Amino acid sequence: MNLNTEDEWSSVVRDRMVAYGLLALYVVVVWFPIYYILITSFKAPSETLSFPITFYPHDPTLSNYVEIFQNRPFGTYTLNSLIVAGTTTLICVTLGTLSGYTFSRYDFLGNKALLLSIIAARMIPPIALIVPFFEIMSNPPVIGALTGSLYNTKAALILTYTFFNLPFAVWIMKNYFDGVPRSLDEQAQVDGCSTWEGFFKVILPVAKPGIAATAILAFIFSWNEFVFALVLTSSEVSQTLPIGVSLFVADDFIDWAHLAAGGMIAALPGILFGLFFQRYIVSGLTQGAVKE
Repeated sequence: MNLNTEDEWSSVVRDRMVAYGLLALYVVVVWFPIYYILITSFKAPSETLSFPITFYPHDPTLSNYVEIFQNRPFGTYTLNSLIVAGTTTLICVTLGTLSGYTFSRYDFLGNKALLLSIIAARMIPPIALIVPFFEIMSNPPVIGALTGSLYNTKAALILTYTFFNLPFAVWIMKNYFDGVPRSLDEQAQVDGCSTWEGFFKVILPVAKPGIAATAILAFIFSWNEFVFALVLTSSEVSQTLPIGVSLFVADDFIDWAHLAAGGMIAALPGILFGLFFQRYIVSGLTQGAVKE
């Protein structure tokens, strides 16, 4: 082996060691908080207050998980989160898919302006809209005489989350359909399909990765949202998991063990989606990067 080859091999080994070292550091930084919450959820309340800090439970217990469902309405919080996030996701996927296909395939008057206005609505800082949404949900215009106040209802959260997630869904699906060859639409029409038949039978199956990415992200955003859930709800009838978890923080005491158990339950969907469905998210978000 000559000197140049040895130098090249040493350089490759050094570069790989640096890369693996940075990757290991990244994994530790990202996963350590989740690991610490997990082990804390299995600790006895007294152990969470002990010093020095322990990085594994000395006497693992499931009592924290059992107690938050027995002593707190965590079952109701979980059900509320599922209803709100699931309904929001269904609405956003349905309207986002139809709107995205329309913006991608039809060049109607005001196409770009309308699309820009939809996306621009999502660029408004959510915190700036808290008071307007509170006023609207407390006294809904037009439909207020029929529905009454929507404050402290799951409908208020669904409408609010749809407002913030729908532009994102339209943007993802529009970009995804831009990457689907128009020749598929033409072939479907040649085979005798109407516009909608071609959409449902040919285009929609091809768009499954984009739909999956939209559904996953809309569900996670709705599931994790805290600020509007705090402002627009006031009782367990409509409060979601993030609010239920925050109630373990009192003015003079923090119940770390139960807080960690509730936090793990609230974080579980995001962790599972990230681990098992990341390929759909990546595919759905990058499909429109290369156009026909």
